[in-house]
Amino acid sequence: MVVALRKYVWLLLAVLVVLQAKATPVGKITKTYPEIKLQVERLADLNIPRGDHSFFVVNGEPTVVGGHTSGFVPTATAEYYHDGEWHLMQMVYAHDHGFSTPLRSGKVLIGGGHEQPLGIGQIFSVEMYDPATHTFRGFGCLDRKRCFATGLELDSGKVIIAGNWFHSDDIELFDGKKYFSHVKNVTQGRANPYIFPIAKDDAIIFSNTDEYANLFDSIIVDRLMGEPFRVPLFDEWKLQRVLQEVRAENNHIGNYTYLIPVINSDMQIAICRIKGTDFSLHPTISPIPTEHQGSPITYYNNMCIDHEARLAYLFGYGKSNGRLYVVAIGYDTMPSPLTLYYTEPMGHIVWSQPMLNADGNLLIAGGVEMNADGSPDNFTPVATTLLLSVGKHVDPQAAADRSTWLLIGLVLLAIGIVVIILRSRRKRTEIPVNQVKTTTEKTNVNFNADLMQRICQMMEEQKLYLNADMKLQDLADLLGTNRTYIIDCIKTTRGQSFTQLINSYRIEHAKQLLCQQPDKKMSAIATESGFTTETTFFRTFKTITGITPSEWRTRYAKID
Repeated sequence: MVVALRKYVWLLLAVLVVLQAKATPVGKITKTYPEIKLQVERLADLNIPRGDHSFFVVNGEPTVVGGHTSGFVPTATAEYYHDGEWHLMQMVYAHDHGFSTPLRSGKVLIGGGHEQPLGIGQIFSVEMYDPATHTFRGFGCLDRKRCFATGLELDSGKVIIAGNWFHSDDIELFDGKKYFSHVKNVTQGRANPYIFPIAKDDAIIFSNTDEYANLFDSIIVDRLMGEPFRVPLFDEWKLQRVLQEVRAENNHIGNYTYLIPVINSDMQIAICRIKGTDFSLHPTISPIPTEHQGSPITYYNNMCIDHEARLAYLFGYGKSNGRLYVVAIGYDTMPSPLTLYYTEPMGHIVWSQPMLNADGNLLIAGGVEMNADGSPDNFTPVATTLLLSVGKHVDPQAAADRSTWLLIGLVLLAIGIVVIILRSRRKRTEIPVNQVKTTTEKTNVNFNADLMQRICQMMEEQKLYLNADMKLQDLADLLGTNRTYIIDCIKTTRGQSFTQLINSYRIEHAKQLLCQQPDKKMSAIATESGFTTETTFFRTFKTITGITPSEWRTRYAKID
């Protein structure tokens, strides 16, 4: 009887191995992602319909800047979202297709744009936005008049600027105070280039489109401090066309590593992973979906990264069904799990770059409607603000392939039952069961207590939580143990996940900075506390304390 049961156990284990192999495909990749209907909430409309504007979140406030309004006329206005309403602000200049660069100081550098209505010409104008006072200050001018440009702040505090539209292009630097100066010629003139830092004072610059809206046959990557180079991957995979403003923060996943969408001749979308000057395809458990319920999906925007949830979002729409699509990519796991979100048919789809808000959801504010052929209708911008509630759903890795894991769970349950039967038939001559159980529980408690003490000691002495790229595996390597032990230990002793534990240390550090340095900018506090973005800092702070950092500072800044 016992021998027969043991054979049954081995049979069930064999089934488990087969199912596991099916759940983690090797070689040929099949569709293994969940599809979730996305809830869309309409928020208060913008005061002015606008398209091709800059959109960012600073000081915890979603903010739209410039663009053009009805009739394709540039507008010298901006708006910030607070207490459920958009508040109108007057700018110094009109920046239609300009660039905006959030700075570590907490302010935002804004520059360039079209000189006239209808998207004609370029301008030299620059100004600085201060979110603390909601004011704009004009100063100086660009070295070259530009539109469709990109700006990026380097670690030195200087801002690199490149890109143009129907005008010559080069690379220039803003000194961080007042002056803009030419630095280097470019190998290819570009519109809306990606600019990614790859070292403290070095960056790469590339795009799929030249300054006259033509697609490149061969993409060359310029480097601020080095020689230009070609990327072999781009021989097969081309950059996905993106006509909105691009910003490194929408692609950065940590440690000079970035994700961007690419497309091949079969119109298959994939994700390119860039680390330094190395370009490679980022593996996913399934190809990025290019259709849904028989309707093709067209991807038309840059990505958006949620650093806290470790998710990258890619945006698309269904030409034939009027749905909006969001693909969530769990980039910390490779191959990465996917989740496909889809809306009800929305009638009109707007061309606008979504941004992540403090709650981990996606905002679309304004934009231009798309024509039947998928091109933007610049003459009819909208004032609509939509909230896409992706933050309410589970991580895609947990949701992926539920049916397969359910089968695995059933097999494990069956194995457990068989093991119990076998154990019940075995004579126990060593130690009484109750004594064994008590001894094991005591051992586990002591082990967890000792490991938790080591974790806390390392956190407090070495301040590991201040490293924005700190991962669970890093801690496991430092402690000479494995990830599973650490996860179980933190959950058992603190009732937290690893991320929650790290964030609790970061928030305590931020509280000290808020109290001791009441004049320090929120963006600087976020960075010095180990957060990769100000948005993640605001969201985590409010989750843990119940109030925003600004509210906490108001209450406790005078308390030592």
